[in-house]
Amino acid sequence: MRHAVIFAAALFVLAVATGCGASSKENTMTHTPEPSASRAPPPRVPPVFIAGIRYAQVAGDLETDGQVGGILAGYDASNREVWRLKVYDNPRRPELEGDVQDVWFRSLRADGGKLLIENERGERFEVDPVTRRVSGRPAPAAEPPSDIDPISGQPRIRKPG
Repeated sequence: MRHAVIFAAALFVLAVATGCGASSKENTMTHTPEPSASRAPPPRVPPVFIAGIRYAQVAGDLETDGQVGGILAGYDASNREVWRLKVYDNPRRPELEGDVQDVWFRSLRADGGKLLIENERGERFEVDPVTRRVSGRPAPAAEPPSDIDPISGQPRIRKPG
């Protein structure tokens, strides 16, 4: 009889420890899913200050801004947004996942009274915060592919024509 009590107690402890009898809802709530982001998070770009105004990259709203990336905002000393500006167009194609299409600032810096911005595509922009005018320079041209294979270190074989 004593062995039966010990056996029953052991089964009870085992059932409690393994979650036997717990509902599937409880199991799902305690399960932490693996991250599955489609792209890396936007680069961390610190804000810059000119004449007491803080300028920072912000995530735009598709409804009001028409896009998510490429938005600059100015904040006063009380941290109130005083204006928002679309620095460059970043349209989305509906057949592709949205977040992989967003193009964020790679860098933001002050140069005199101007803001210099470079995005993830390598495009560079100059923003005059007084007039809120943007002038842009296209991304540098891609370098032609090397004649040396980066893996083998051997010359690439080119097809004629």
